[in-house]
Amino acid sequence: MKDLGGGRIPPAEGAGFRRVDAWVSAVRAATPEATALQDGDRRVTYAELDREADRVARMISARGVAPGGAVGVRMRRGWRLYAALLGVWKHGSAYVPVDVSYPRARQDHIIADSGMGLLVENGEGEAGFAMRVLDPRPARTPLPPDTAYVLYTSGSTGRPKGVVLRHANVLAFLDGVVRTFQFGSDDIWAQFTSPCFDISVAEIWIPLVTGGRFVVVPEDVASAPTAFQRLLADRRVSVLSQVPTVFRYLLNALEEEGAALPCLRRILLCGEPVEPHTVLRWLKSGIAPAARVYNLYGPTEATVYATWQELAEENLDPARSDTPIGRALPHVTVTVLEGGRPAPAGRTGEIHLGGAGVAWGYLGLPDRTARSFVTVDSGTTERWYRTGDLARVEQDRLWFEGRTDTQVKLRGLRIELGEVEALLNAHDNIREAAVVMTRRAHGDPFLVACCVPSPGSVAADVPALRAYLAERLPPYMMPSRFVDVPALPLTLNSKLDRKRLEELVRLEIA
Repeated sequence: MKDLGGGRIPPAEGAGFRRVDAWVSAVRAATPEATALQDGDRRVTYAELDREADRVARMISARGVAPGGAVGVRMRRGWRLYAALLGVWKHGSAYVPVDVSYPRARQDHIIADSGMGLLVENGEGEAGFAMRVLDPRPARTPLPPDTAYVLYTSGSTGRPKGVVLRHANVLAFLDGVVRTFQFGSDDIWAQFTSPCFDISVAEIWIPLVTGGRFVVVPEDVASAPTAFQRLLADRRVSVLSQVPTVFRYLLNALEEEGAALPCLRRILLCGEPVEPHTVLRWLKSGIAPAARVYNLYGPTEATVYATWQELAEENLDPARSDTPIGRALPHVTVTVLEGGRPAPAGRTGEIHLGGAGVAWGYLGLPDRTARSFVTVDSGTTERWYRTGDLARVEQDRLWFEGRTDTQVKLRGLRIELGEVEALLNAHDNIREAAVVMTRRAHGDPFLVACCVPSPGSVAADVPALRAYLAERLPPYMMPSRFVDVPALPLTLNSKLDRKRLEELVRLEIA
């Protein structure tokens, strides 16, 4: 297999700890009065964060919850959220984040599917935590020992699926990233991402295991680029993780304000393909002269980041459709397979990820786990994750080229188009439907639902469809447009012709 770096950190040996909370506790013991995080005007030290996490762990135990299972965390963004996540770990359980903004049906599915026995929520009183004991509803599959968290991602069957990550995975990831980028106690991170998405694992736990700090980005600020850039400057943020689309909004706001970010040292772009023209604008702007820009690639199933590439003018070409994603991080091994064999240099194949970051699998979905987590060499038992992402190798570097299926990334958030389609096809007003992602010239991508109305219906009832989907999907998965079509285009072998459908949609919205 082609050497793309990585593979140098064995499972469960990252930094010499067995659990992430043990690593955080070691930092607390060394620097108890250092600031761990800042939430508005509130500075929380490592000692205070540890005390509050211990309080959460005791409260969970007092409700009769045994260690080793799933504990849900459904809380508003704020310092108590992070104490709750750490407290679940100190109790010996795995955290399962549940976003308060999700539709009730989606929240209920995550709660039931994970088999959680308790939900940590915001509460009244001095402690600020509430413990909701749930009816015992065991998961279809028990969690493996030392599970760190379960994150629910979009599922092609119409139901989100839980990805199970263990402490060994997270430790290896943290150690590999810290070694590569030399993050340290002088770094100040922006905590921008919901804990329901894996980028938050980097934004929260990298600073907490290196003695640094993170700044909590309020939800209203996260959606307001001008306010966000002011927070970055005021809090002297040095590490910023951003989805490329959102990064463009930030750059626009900075240029309009004539602002600068002299403290910014590292920009980590992740979650979707980079926009070369945006990065080139940034590099030429002088907004953050000391900042180096990196492209980081990796799915939830391989613990956040798997490969990295520093971006510079010489490897960015706005005319190219591919994206440089570089080489493997130290805890990862990468191979590109074409027809089950290593793809020759320059040929496109599917990215397979191995090493200490590969997840345990999907909770309660053994068949799906077996399809996605495979062995690629009959002489070993090493598990590899089939990403469904296409790439080629050139000059010992990976170049991302797209997907093998209908999974898309919209503003960095993973969406299985099949999940949206399954819900639309279950609606009485729809005979059949398909969803595509498109964009207008120089505009942002968005989802379009193409609907064939049911017999007897002249057109799809768009308000009713929006209300129906809003009860079942989070806002980021909602189609922006609904288009009536007389029939869905088919290929010669009677499968949906997505390319033709995308062409029809582009003509419709032009």
